[in-house]
Amino acid sequence: MDVRESRNAKPETIVIADFKPSGGKHCWTTALKNVLDYHGLNLSEEMLFGLGGGIGFIYWYMKFMPAPFIGTRYGKGTDPLVNTCERIGASATLVETGSDKRGYEELKEMIRNGEPVLVFVDMAYLPYMALPEMAHFGGHTVVVFGVDEKKGTAYLADRAQKPFTASLDDLNRARTSKFAPFPPKNKLLKIKYPERIGDLTNGIRESIRECCDRMLTPPIKNIGLAGLQKWSDLVPTWPRQFRGMHLLGCLFNVFLYIEISGTGGSGFRIMYARFLAEAASLLNQPVLNDVSDMFRESARLWSEVAAAALPDSSPTLKAIRELSVRKNEIFERQEPEAFEKMQQINLRLDEFMKQAAAELQEKAPTELLSDLQRTILKCYQCEKATLEKLAAIIA
Repeated sequence: MDVRESRNAKPETIVIADFKPSGGKHCWTTALKNVLDYHGLNLSEEMLFGLGGGIGFIYWYMKFMPAPFIGTRYGKGTDPLVNTCERIGASATLVETGSDKRGYEELKEMIRNGEPVLVFVDMAYLPYMALPEMAHFGGHTVVVFGVDEKKGTAYLADRAQKPFTASLDDLNRARTSKFAPFPPKNKLLKIKYPERIGDLTNGIRESIRECCDRMLTPPIKNIGLAGLQKWSDLVPTWPRQFRGMHLLGCLFNVFLYIEISGTGGSGFRIMYARFLAEAASLLNQPVLNDVSDMFRESARLWSEVAAAALPDSSPTLKAIRELSVRKNEIFERQEPEAFEKMQQINLRLDEFMKQAAAELQEKAPTELLSDLQRTILKCYQCEKATLEKLAAIIA
């Protein structure tokens, strides 16, 4: 649908001029922090992340997927967002509609009322992200704080240090995408804000228990610590299931989902370590600082896992890793001519991707996969000891 069909006869310009977004590490914690800050409710991104359940793990593969998904955060869908709001004394309602017109009108009405809006989008349809066409992910969150129908422009805040503009038509495509597995369905979050942040102690304890339970006693074997073990078992078998570009996708996804896809690096473990350090003070439990340090070691091992997937021993895979890191830095900092620089990196990445796929098609990377498997198991052992200590403290 062309969003112009849903506009009034007289085009509107509605912009929340005093909304001052700041960048962040993870999409939903950045978006939530931005709207909370606007209402004078200031919490760290790490505290919001921890209150939402914190870290997790899932190894997920279905036949329609070109490569497995490696998830390193707790929670399903929008649960972490809603839970976090409740734990700080707010209430959140998720609004979802199959009507593009209604979705746009809901968005405009909130902005008219002076509310910057947390919305879900398919990031592949946001040109400023400079993503390949196939990189569809509808679980991404941004804040929309203005629309100018005369110019056909929307004003958005993302993880970057500066806000963005996008066409209203691109925003509509991003909100109405049908691509699996996370179609955004025009979702937005309506929040009833408290006058002040409530007592966080119960919410912190509850969220830590959820995290420990999900990791230590997961409901299925591809989640939590059991999922980490399953992943390590499956890694050496990848060449039998995936070839060429698809095998490269397996390796690239490991690096992407751990280091540069809005995790704050190291599969969210750095963020969780900082959350526990804050929690130690709020709960008056200094022993949580020890667990925070243990998660910093876990973070180091997660980064080793990511590097093992695109190692220095392969010049082609190393180049893919380094270019991907550079592209993410440009996006987050929004350097001058950021979009053009990201597009140039995309061209170089395409060349190295084709070369790496050909190399992997010719010869299976047996030694690389064995090293990756060993590194995952080291990570598993560290996390098991860390989570068992955390669970004992918070019981």
